[in-house]
Amino acid sequence: MTDRNMPPEEAAPVNDSSSVDEAMAQVASTIPEGDWSRFHWATPLLSLWKVWAALAAAAFSILLQVAEEGFSEVWQAITGITTTWVLIVAGGALALSLLVILMSWLVWRKQAYVLAPSGVHYRSGIFSGTHRHVRWDRIQSVEIKQGIIPRLLGLGSIMIDSASSSGSNLSLGLLKMNEIQALRSQILTIASAARAGTEFSVDRGESVGDLYDPDDAYAAEKPFYQLPTGRLVGSILLSGILLTTLGALAAVLVPLIWLDGGFSFGLVVAAGGTVAALWGQFNLNHGLKLFLTRDGIRVRRGLTTTTTQTIPPRRIHAVTLEQPFLWRRKDWWKVKILIAGSVIDEDSINSAMTRSTIMPVGTRADALDLLWTIIPSVGVDDLGGFFDDALSGTGPSRFFAPTPPSARFLDPFRRRRNGLVLTSTVAAHRDGWLTRRLTVALHGHWQGLKASQGPVQARLGLGTFELSLVAGDTTWSASNFSIDQVWGFLSEERQHGLHARAVNDRESIEQWSQRVGVA
Repeated sequence: MTDRNMPPEEAAPVNDSSSVDEAMAQVASTIPEGDWSRFHWATPLLSLWKVWAALAAAAFSILLQVAEEGFSEVWQAITGITTTWVLIVAGGALALSLLVILMSWLVWRKQAYVLAPSGVHYRSGIFSGTHRHVRWDRIQSVEIKQGIIPRLLGLGSIMIDSASSSGSNLSLGLLKMNEIQALRSQILTIASAARAGTEFSVDRGESVGDLYDPDDAYAAEKPFYQLPTGRLVGSILLSGILLTTLGALAAVLVPLIWLDGGFSFGLVVAAGGTVAALWGQFNLNHGLKLFLTRDGIRVRRGLTTTTTQTIPPRRIHAVTLEQPFLWRRKDWWKVKILIAGSVIDEDSINSAMTRSTIMPVGTRADALDLLWTIIPSVGVDDLGGFFDDALSGTGPSRFFAPTPPSARFLDPFRRRRNGLVLTSTVAAHRDGWLTRRLTVALHGHWQGLKASQGPVQARLGLGTFELSLVAGDTTWSASNFSIDQVWGFLSEERQHGLHARAVNDRESIEQWSQRVGVA
């Protein structure tokens, strides 16, 4: 069977790089110099953390070497230092400090941003200028990021995600948190108006008097969910990463102990990698809070580096609920979302995968409540029966179309969970054997439809039906259904998609805020 891709029904993201950037640079050249705003003076100093880290590593290496040579060697080295050497070292340190300060000042002078009618512009560069730009209607989400030192200084940076796949996302910072709050609100308001095609004016908001703390709920914001630390730790301990690594270590340690093989450096590396991965999950999601705001869902999380991400629900293309095997007794679920522009290049894939999980672990009620805030209706009357089937059901269902008996040769374990349903509003696919999974996609959000068939599937009369979604770590692919089912799904989903686009079934941000009670 040949692949059949439906033509995209919505405009593809515009490439904002190269010629577009050059054109925008010309536009930016017409912006009065006084409209450009500079960042906090600490921005270049803190951005040179790699230099400070290198100096600290060099100092640590010298101290380690001196310690290995013994105290007498240290004393001899100290007494052997002459005044001339002290002056040389002090002069070198002073010159290096002045050079760093001068370079930081030059960098700071060249960095600036402006909110213009054409979008958000950013310029930088001492010897060669760099100009970056994001159109208002391409802004997907706005994120506030704070490292340890900026948090102590009351500073933060703004990251603007766009729909472009060419790396045109912007990182603006550092700014005072009150300025961050005003800037974020202004960007989200204008971006919403631009996407809706309504008039807007660019007037940067005034910063409020009190210190802005993203951990607090503010006017017209509704606290929605807070992740308890104990639940986060429990979910990590029951994760597949930990158990797989412990199993691998046991498989190696037992023969070593039995054969008295001694120490293995490889075990230390493996254990260190596991600890780093687990710490990364804990560090990223510690203190996670969700708020419902007029601009969308605000996600606040992080221990050493805290981030605040505001996601307009209209930009979410699909939602996935996952339950690893060891979470079943607790009935915990993970919620992931798919947002356009979340994957820019190979280096950002891990970051996008991490940020796509907006609820790392929650109860079934928490996960379904979050699903409701994103998708207003799944198009069925019996919600309880539907979600029982979708989340934990197996075998024939009154909601989900099952795979034929011949699929057992390709899916002996997964076949009973494999099922899909096309309602009037969504396409839902349940899947997974050890890890249960439910993926829900809105009809008007797919980029194309695809039917395919491998050689073994052809022998068994089976095929795969797939919704082509925007780039990300979420896929919607239902495999090993009968070929007649696949063609039926393809035809039905095409009609649903055309109808959804014709009536514009996406909620505006105003409709969404009224529905969730934050208008």
